[in-house]
Amino acid sequence: MNVKLLSLIERRVNKAIQLLSEFLSNSKNHDDLLEKQVSGYTDVVIETHIALFKALDIVPHDFLYSVREIQIYYHPGLKSNVQLNKKVISYLNEVTGAALAGSSGSGYSFIPLHLNFYSSFSNISTVFGLCLIDHSAKTAKIFFHEFTLNTRQINFSSHSLNYLDNVLLKFKSDPSVNIRNLSKINNLSYQQFQKDCRQYFGTTFYDFTIKLKMMDVVEDLMFSKLMIKEIVYKHRFAEYSNMYKFFHRTYHFPFKDITRLYYGDKS
Repeated sequence: MNVKLLSLIERRVNKAIQLLSEFLSNSKNHDDLLEKQVSGYTDVVIETHIALFKALDIVPHDFLYSVREIQIYYHPGLKSNVQLNKKVISYLNEVTGAALAGSSGSGYSFIPLHLNFYSSFSNISTVFGLCLIDHSAKTAKIFFHEFTLNTRQINFSSHSLNYLDNVLLKFKSDPSVNIRNLSKINNLSYQQFQKDCRQYFGTTFYDFTIKLKMMDVVEDLMFSKLMIKEIVYKHRFAEYSNMYKFFHRTYHFPFKDITRLYYGDKS
């Protein structure tokens, strides 16, 4: 798997967890947020994004990784029966301890969690999750997913193609620009440009931009109150049927599989 795509997945999931933290912080009924609900929200957000990445073939079907869903308490100090890496323990103690030390009064707050670390010589792990701080009780409940994969599956040799990041930025600033003209920025033939894109993005330039737009749409569906038609306009799809086609027919990721958190249901 290309390190570029792995980095994209990490950024997207991390942003989604941050948006979930904001969503929960804005909830008017913190007292009614049971542990199972917070855990459930975290599961939905992470599992929806992993399913999306698989549907878009950002995560190859033969890509191997393991995942653990973990819940632990801080009262004070971590209370867990699950074996954790020392770096995870140190990170959680630092984040949670700092939040509680600086808290006063009552109420709840949510802290997004994100950590990368080498869990062994050949394995790298990433933690995504939420920490629910109870300021009155001076305790915390931590919900996170720990993903682990072998670094042999990662292709680190594509740094020479970093120029495509600038091309992508140029396209985002002006989507009307002709893709063939973009290929001329580095004095490349169109064929070489698309070859580089397939190596770096895993697909053609145009298809990759569609996948990025679909990720943005999923983000808005989950974390905003925008209506579908507003999302179509925001992300510059020609019309609703055009966006529908990509989700339902091209990549088989129907709207019904996306939970709209502000509406408490699926699209």
